[in-house]
Amino acid sequence: MAYEQVYQGNMVEIFKISPYFYFRRANLPIRGQCNGAFIVGEREVVIVDAPPEGIEMLDEAEKLFHKPVTAVLLTHGHTDHIDGLPAWLEKDVTVYCNYRILDRLVPEKAYLQAFSSMRGTCRANFTGVHDKINLYLADGKEGGIDIELFIMGDVMHSKGDMFVRVPALELICTGDAVVEYQTTYFHGADIRGWIYSLRQLAQLQNKWILPGHNPELLPYSYMTGFADYLSVIETCARICFMRFHPELLGKTEEERFDSVTTDEVKVLVEEFFDERSKDVVFLEEKAGPVDARRVVRMTLWEFIREWIR
Repeated sequence: MAYEQVYQGNMVEIFKISPYFYFRRANLPIRGQCNGAFIVGEREVVIVDAPPEGIEMLDEAEKLFHKPVTAVLLTHGHTDHIDGLPAWLEKDVTVYCNYRILDRLVPEKAYLQAFSSMRGTCRANFTGVHDKINLYLADGKEGGIDIELFIMGDVMHSKGDMFVRVPALELICTGDAVVEYQTTYFHGADIRGWIYSLRQLAQLQNKWILPGHNPELLPYSYMTGFADYLSVIETCARICFMRFHPELLGKTEEERFDSVTTDEVKVLVEEFFDERSKDVVFLEEKAGPVDARRVVRMTLWEFIREWIR
């Protein structure tokens, strides 16, 4: 689908999806930035996510829309989505996020204390989303712009995932809960909760996904395909896990911890991939040989950490 490009600079491209919604395509490999968005009302702008060098989004909003940013919507708390937040903390904005990560962001915590001591007083307000919050932007027309913020009950890509839905566009911003296959990461993820929640989300009536990492919007059907992909990763990782030190079952946490080595995990996954099962072929077709092995290793490590505890 072709969209009008309205800005290009600093390895960032901004595309007009509708008169009030703009997709900010960023560069992860070189600049460590996630995708984002601008939602533009009659008198204000709301942004989705605050990637590193957040001052750029402030400048972009001023150049393109000539209106103040009044809210920052954080899809989760990983660095490529929040490290630009300090640029907004001296502004009169409200930061919305999953309530589970408020303790990392609210002013009395170390993250913002460091910022305040270096540059000034924090003027931003913080609101944690426990279930669902509805926002409304006037657009000079009768309808206005509705924005839905909501979280799922389970930990998914992270414990702080939050979703931003624009009903009029049938579009949902997922952060890294949905990404291109080769940029899937599992640090702190609960793959079972992730898969379950994606299947629940897939039942919503939407047409488009704005993913945390992908050069384009994705059709909503991708949600089910991504859940299927995670399910295959889980199956592969569990097979590897069942081959991992069965003799240590029932041993102490310390004994289990001492038995784990990075090289051993890597060899175990390589041997599994050498068997060329249909699941291995599927993962390599989706993510490529290198990233297919990486995602299985990362998921296996999550199982091992849970087992050690």
